[in-house]
Amino acid sequence: MANLNKAKEVFRDVVDLKFYVPLSAVEKTKKDLLNALKQKEKMIFVTGEAGSGKSMILKSVYNQLKDQNNVFYISNPYLEINSILSILKQLSLNDYQIFLIDEAQLLSEDTFENLRIYADKGNITIVFATHDTDIRKLMQKKHFQTRINYILKVNKANRDELENFIKTKLLKANLIDVAEMLKKKNYNLIYKYTKGSLRATNQLMFKLFDILEYFYNKNPDKVNLDNLSNKYIEMAYMDFKEFHA
Repeated sequence: MANLNKAKEVFRDVVDLKFYVPLSAVEKTKKDLLNALKQKEKMIFVTGEAGSGKSMILKSVYNQLKDQNNVFYISNPYLEINSILSILKQLSLNDYQIFLIDEAQLLSEDTFENLRIYADKGNITIVFATHDTDIRKLMQKKHFQTRINYILKVNKANRDELENFIKTKLLKANLIDVAEMLKKKNYNLIYKYTKGSLRATNQLMFKLFDILEYFYNKNPDKVNLDNLSNKYIEMAYMDFKEFHA
């Protein structure tokens, strides 16, 4: 029997580098970000639609640089903003610091302005990961127009990349039998529903394997894992839609 419970956990919606998949679009943005950090630019923005992989890029960059640099990774700035500002006040101007701020759309305009001031006068680079709409609003403000040195865009996965994303995560978890369950018709429907969003894909796949596990445990003879029916993906999507309604 395929390990459906383990497969479900592979797609739990958390930023876990153990299951990082180097998709071409994500890797390009990561490489561009690392190059920009080498130049010690003051302010860098990583933009893209929700679920495009911005959080995974920041976490991967943090993991790569943390042993050689003073790097701070902030996953929820809304809850941690006081800690961020406190750290900034105590920093030595002699040491170069990097701040990677995820979910930057949670920051207020006043907080953005305070961080801009610190970036102007300090020996630091601040990287903001945020949605496309938020960066357009910031660029309308004169004091940001001349200070945002890089805007790096993360594009959503295409259909083939999405298939690779799902397969690679399963294979990394040694779930070869589960990976072989999914066929072209299944991937086509998954892509139709998620539109290339990695977050939506994780959430949909989690629900899919949860549903499969339930039905298989209840009546295994009625669940054909060798030729998986799209009806299970449709059920997962209905549950997914209801959750996000």
